[in-house]
Amino acid sequence: MLLEVNDLHVNYGAIKAVKGISFYVEKGEIVTLIGANGAGKTTTLRTITGLEHAASGTIHFKDKDITNIAPHRIVEMGITHVPEGRRIFTNLTVMENLKMAALLRKDPEGKKASYEEVFELFPRLKERRMQPSITLSGGEQQMLAVGRAIVTGGDLVVLDEPSMGLAPKIVDEIFEVIQRMNQEGKTILLNEQNAFMALSVANRAYVLETGNITIEGPAKDLLTDPRVKEAYLGS
Repeated sequence: MLLEVNDLHVNYGAIKAVKGISFYVEKGEIVTLIGANGAGKTTTLRTITGLEHAASGTIHFKDKDITNIAPHRIVEMGITHVPEGRRIFTNLTVMENLKMAALLRKDPEGKKASYEEVFELFPRLKERRMQPSITLSGGEQQMLAVGRAIVTGGDLVVLDEPSMGLAPKIVDEIFEVIQRMNQEGKTILLNEQNAFMALSVANRAYVLETGNITIEGPAKDLLTDPRVKEAYLGS
């Protein structure tokens, strides 16, 4: 098992944001968390990658306990986080952003190959590689955020709301890239409010409601689950 979360609790002061959830991700899967705003999805991802502190419970990655260790160490171990809101370095060029993401890598040939992979997946980034990233459109900035995850390396990519604020055509492009990343060996843990898109590409899914997992199973089954359809698929 690549990632295992067991009885995870996360609090913000007196607010219990995550209330004892357990789930797992196998190598080679796309697993998605879906749910309304405030359900605890982003908090869960941020805790896995060390940006929030777990009150209790454990997180194991490749059978090693990574609960509450420093974010940079988690990156070194092979987990890459594409945060909500992109968080690119807008004062740097596209290429400088990619080079920053590759700083921890010790394999020059692998770095070079990963840049080419990003430019193959996102030709627009190649065209704009010397532009300040602040000049990119929202969709192009999201492409750059995903590109940085590819360049960072590692086995597990954690994606937080990759479609947020994007035009439908760009959303389709981003999800096509997510599938290609998975086909090329990346395991994906995805938090996505566009439940239909998320369930269409995922192997398995978990529904979070107010900090609890209420439904779980194969993504194709959740697509036809009446509870999920009524609450998240608009039918």
